[in-house]
Amino acid sequence: MQPFAPAAVPTRGRFTLPTEAGQDDLVLDLAAKWGADTIRDSDGTELSPSLTALGFDIFSTVLLTRADQEFVRAHSEFLIRKFFRSDPVTATTYSVVLDPMRGFDSRKYRIDTLNDPAVWWEVHDRTTGRKLPGSQWAFDPESGMVTVNGITPWHQYTVNFLVQQTWDSTSMHNHLTNGWTCAPIMSVDPWHPACYDHLMQWFDRWLEEHPATTVVRLTTLCYHFPIDSGADGKTRYFDGQGYADTVSIPALLDFEKTYGYRPSSEDFVDQGYYRNTHRVPTPRQRQWMEHIHKFVVRFGRDLTDRIHRAGKKAAIFWGDHWIGMEPYLPSFQEMGIDIHINACEGAVVARRCAEAPGSQIKELRLYPYLFPDTFNDHGGQPLRDSQLFWANVRRGLLRAPVDRIGYGGYLSLAARYPEFVAQVSGLAQEFRTLIEVTRSTRSWRIPVKVGILNAWGACRSWIPMEGRDQKFAVSYSDNMFLLARSYLLECLAGLPVDVTFLSFDEVAADGIPDDLDVLINDGDAGTAQSGGHYWAQPEIVTAVRRFVHQGGGFIGVREPSAHAAMGRVFQLADVLGVDQELGHSPSQRSIAEWQENRDHFILAGEALELNFGISQSYVAPVEPGTQILATGPGGHVLASARDCGAGRAVYFAGLPATLDNYRLLLRTLVWAARQEPSLGQWFATNPKTECAWYPEVAKLLVINNSPEAQLTTVLDGVGHTSELSLAPYASAWFSPQN
Repeated sequence: MQPFAPAAVPTRGRFTLPTEAGQDDLVLDLAAKWGADTIRDSDGTELSPSLTALGFDIFSTVLLTRADQEFVRAHSEFLIRKFFRSDPVTATTYSVVLDPMRGFDSRKYRIDTLNDPAVWWEVHDRTTGRKLPGSQWAFDPESGMVTVNGITPWHQYTVNFLVQQTWDSTSMHNHLTNGWTCAPIMSVDPWHPACYDHLMQWFDRWLEEHPATTVVRLTTLCYHFPIDSGADGKTRYFDGQGYADTVSIPALLDFEKTYGYRPSSEDFVDQGYYRNTHRVPTPRQRQWMEHIHKFVVRFGRDLTDRIHRAGKKAAIFWGDHWIGMEPYLPSFQEMGIDIHINACEGAVVARRCAEAPGSQIKELRLYPYLFPDTFNDHGGQPLRDSQLFWANVRRGLLRAPVDRIGYGGYLSLAARYPEFVAQVSGLAQEFRTLIEVTRSTRSWRIPVKVGILNAWGACRSWIPMEGRDQKFAVSYSDNMFLLARSYLLECLAGLPVDVTFLSFDEVAADGIPDDLDVLINDGDAGTAQSGGHYWAQPEIVTAVRRFVHQGGGFIGVREPSAHAAMGRVFQLADVLGVDQELGHSPSQRSIAEWQENRDHFILAGEALELNFGISQSYVAPVEPGTQILATGPGGHVLASARDCGAGRAVYFAGLPATLDNYRLLLRTLVWAARQEPSLGQWFATNPKTECAWYPEVAKLLVINNSPEAQLTTVLDGVGHTSELSLAPYASAWFSPQN
């Protein structure tokens, strides 16, 4: 292969730059260094008239639900509402007093007294699960307490109560992060007709007042994902896809008209789990999501119609108030969005944005955000963070490109770190080169199509699972937490394979699609990702067994097919060859030392540092022919493989997103699909490096994912090999030999 030096790549374009009032010279300087063709405002900043006259395309950010604070403060009846569950209290007598707000941040929430607690609240005996009749409890609005009588001593009791949210979640984060001293910003719920009408009138005026704006950046529409704050100001509950913040009395009553029943507070509280994304969704939960989605689409369409009539384009940000948007549902296209923007910290989100259906322009807002939580002199490492984030984002872009990148925040903070500024200059040009050279064409794929099987299917494509081990291991104050949580999907997102997402309901109804080569089930027991009770359905178990026995591959990660029944925990133990011990078995699955086979194809020839995230899986072989690839202390199986009929199956106790695990998963996929020879072409031998071949333009890109220089050998598609050296995080282009 011959090195290829891309020529005539523009040094300007495909880049959105945040601005900062009073920093016009800095804006011009960084626009030149980073090649920006578009400028935008950010939360807490405003485009100055001098900036809007500089000849850039102008993105103006607007979030209607918190835009008119004078209106918000005059209409508390329109504030965002949600149901909370009080902390459980153990009764020691026949009555108990519950303090609903104990443990919640009083700056962010207040008890809603505009809607009758006797109608909308519920008190539950959490020992029996029984809802108490209204005659047994009373709320005192003066003290804010709930008194419950006629109860059973030593049972636990809670109250589900309705609150008004008095501080918008993103605004609160930005205020506290940046030390802002202005009044807290609140959001309204446009489901209220009078509120809806006011917001549309306000937006019409806003469009008239922003003639220089070329793109209206909606950030986003109606409802924020839940970030619930405790009394100590720290996050006590987080769900980036949750619908807990979508409650309003009009929405509940309209739902009743449509579906024939009224959701209760417990439908949202869910024993305290708040119907989070990792719970197996219920039919009632799906109906509520559908209800909200239809409204959000209508709201969004009303906005885009106004934007288009004003001669502007409509951009939407997949973040903040994105709940109800659901970009992977076909009805999302009815909104008429022109540009789709996603905050991106790794390959998973890059694939999520790039592969979202529709013809929208796709843009990634890169991390780190230009805020003082990273750009500070007491532990912040913006250069390190940016290098790591970009290395991971780049992996995803090799498999599915987007159209644009950009940043948000304060340029004055970034300017204090010249090494960061220089690194962004480099990655911006690297991105432009990728798009110009490849013309956004598709990179070569190994002939393996992967299906991710979970309860959500395509509507939650490229949404990573936060497993229980990650909840304990990762701090939300760490900028790296988003990458650490991704686990298997982050590994998969940068590999040269096609990926689709399918639900258990689809498999139960239609079986496994004929074009799939490998099926993956990854998740903790009982979660939406693993499947929970779905594995009690014979249609699903038999469909997967048939798929594997007829030649398909199956990879199970963490606690795949876990549903304790019929003497098994893993309902596909016969396929995987291993099962998990819960302490019920009469010694036949005792943990022992198993003979490891490190010469298996999945591990052979690679000096990989194996990391499965845990050392104790309580998993042991239960079928003959199961090959143990790795064990933890005491013999816990951490990796295994076996032939099953004409197919193959692999088990991993976990798969954290590490450079070596990228390679481990790639070798696993080709082995499970019986495509081992495919690693003999367009392949970089050093697992710290990867490559992408673009057949339509006959160019090869090799990347170094590590912070150290690397030597690697690249195999092309016709049997030639080339050795090359790559600097830390570097990339290099090549043309094949004639």
